[in-house]
Amino acid sequence: MSGPVCGISTVSRGTTPSLSLARALTSPADALSTMPPMELFVAQMNCDSSEARVDAMRRLKIVADAIGTEATLSQLLPYLATNIAMEDDEEDEILLILAEQLGLMVPELIPGYRALPLLPILERLAAVEETVVRDKAVESINKIVPVLLASPAGGDDNGDQQEAAAAAVNAAPALLLAMAKRLSGADWFTAKVSAAGILPVMYCFYNTHKRTGKVNADGSGSSTDEAKRELRMLYKDLSEDDTPMVRRSAAKNLGKFVEAVANLPQSNGGPSKGEPSTPVPDTIKTMVTDEMVPVFQTLAQDEQDSVRLLAAAVAGSVGKALGMDPNLNAELIFPVIKSGCSDLSWRVRNNLAKEFAPVATSMGFGGPTGNKSCQTDIFNCFSGLLQDTEAEVRGAAVTNIARMTQLGGPDLFNSHIAPNLPALSDDPVMEVRSRLAQTLMDCCDPAICDCLNDRIILQVFRPLLENFLTDEFAEVQLHILTKLSRVSNHLSKMDVVVSTVLQMTKAQNWRVREAVGHLLPHLADAMGVPFFEDHLLEPWLKLLLDQVADVRTACVTGMPKLLSAAGAQWIQSEILPHYTKIYDGSSSYLTRITILRCFSALSECENLQANLLEAVLNQMIKSLNDRVANVRMVAARGLIKLSKQCEEGVIVGKLRPALSQRVMEDEDEDCKYFAQLALDSCT
Repeated sequence: MSGPVCGISTVSRGTTPSLSLARALTSPADALSTMPPMELFVAQMNCDSSEARVDAMRRLKIVADAIGTEATLSQLLPYLATNIAMEDDEEDEILLILAEQLGLMVPELIPGYRALPLLPILERLAAVEETVVRDKAVESINKIVPVLLASPAGGDDNGDQQEAAAAAVNAAPALLLAMAKRLSGADWFTAKVSAAGILPVMYCFYNTHKRTGKVNADGSGSSTDEAKRELRMLYKDLSEDDTPMVRRSAAKNLGKFVEAVANLPQSNGGPSKGEPSTPVPDTIKTMVTDEMVPVFQTLAQDEQDSVRLLAAAVAGSVGKALGMDPNLNAELIFPVIKSGCSDLSWRVRNNLAKEFAPVATSMGFGGPTGNKSCQTDIFNCFSGLLQDTEAEVRGAAVTNIARMTQLGGPDLFNSHIAPNLPALSDDPVMEVRSRLAQTLMDCCDPAICDCLNDRIILQVFRPLLENFLTDEFAEVQLHILTKLSRVSNHLSKMDVVVSTVLQMTKAQNWRVREAVGHLLPHLADAMGVPFFEDHLLEPWLKLLLDQVADVRTACVTGMPKLLSAAGAQWIQSEILPHYTKIYDGSSSYLTRITILRCFSALSECENLQANLLEAVLNQMIKSLNDRVANVRMVAARGLIKLSKQCEEGVIVGKLRPALSQRVMEDEDEDCKYFAQLALDSCT
């Protein structure tokens, strides 16, 4: 996108300042409407009003879009570099917005191969004292660097673009390495903190860069491999810096950097979560072992707990960079994990507990070629975190139970996790109980954990579920109720659980009643239709009339499940009479709408039996004559769905005449509209 500087008539109104801000400008008010975007931007930035300058900077991307790519590169960026980024006394808010806006320009306005002029400005912003400005500058740099090698959109057809892209390929490596050296070698810690944040993405850039020529700007450098070696040395120096803030930044970004060294895939700019997609070569393992593992070990033993807690959490990334080799990890990484689990600082233990399952998985101790002894030891560490004296640590460890169970299997679950569950279910801190309730239900989700058999679920989980359903906090109850359908096949053997659920239909908390409404059809499936008739039908009908709309909606969405569990004949003989009676006797239009929505929900079921379909259809047609327009609209919308399952004779004999009458006679325009839609669906 490119073009000359143009008048305000050809650009978005977003380039025009508000009237209150226009008063801050020296130009006449009537001249502002014809002032070119670049000139208007400069005028606002040169005025004395902070509000006007902030407003102008927020419109920087709009101004750039208005003047085009060429003018942005030749006029706007030089102005920003000279007058804004290089000013020592510039307001932090202006610099923060500038760092954000520059990142937004790539690659929509400025193609990646032409984005190099943005980096000097962002480099300057990455060295300022204000933390939020530096973080935003680092974020923008990390967005721009990966697209520097992007090919032009025109392909081989545009020779100028291909030439510019080739020039960027030649210039970018030297410029990036020089920027990394300047930031890492700066006198003040702020630039070094930012350097640790951009070195991972720069290393990924060199992994992608296939050129084998010179890298350094003076032509005296060596290959890309030499540049990557220098980046590793820079990161090592940052990890040994005298300033704790620099070491903290190095520890924070170590996971991404180590994975970049191992050339592992990155996800959303962060460390990859799964196993390496390809085996890590032995040469890379040796490089990680010799150069990066000592950095990790040094940071993990730092005197500052704020550094140790960040280093301990990236043990998983280091483990993956070592190819999840159980022997290497047992020798080099696992001792750091054990030390972190017993660290005197609870913050270190807490941060490690948050990431414990990914860390344990990356060790590679499981599987046929794993290290069974170390696998047992790592579960001992996890058991210790579950029994930690600090509630925050216990709560963080609890969230990993499902994934650790999947990792270790039923034997290690029974020996190291199950013994801790009763005490955790009675934990005095509600947050711990709430997280435990959630992770227990995750253990019953085959997509997360599929290794526990029915015996373990009934013996270990049943008492815990009974305890949680009677918890004094609704949040704990809801974590169980909303996912109890995952164990619906076991509910017939959980009498206390079922009895407690029935009592909760009268709970004061409407979210609890909503969760019960979702659950009752699953109970019908698990306990049988006779049980539903004797114990669940009355609570179901009460929830259907609840004052809270979401509770009523829970009953509506449960109709298909109830139909599949009980059958069409039972629905027609037992449920429909109750619904019809409620509809005919209700003075509330909301209740009548709820009944009609239940009928509409049945239309989602395939192969709806003819008798049930006819009964539902008759009630919906009858509702087209309701005295309240909202009810008539819901009936018409429901008939749109039902018409898809009706035979031609029913459509011609019943549906079309009723809908045609609504279209012609209804006084409400919305009712006519939906009736016409239903009529169109019958054709």
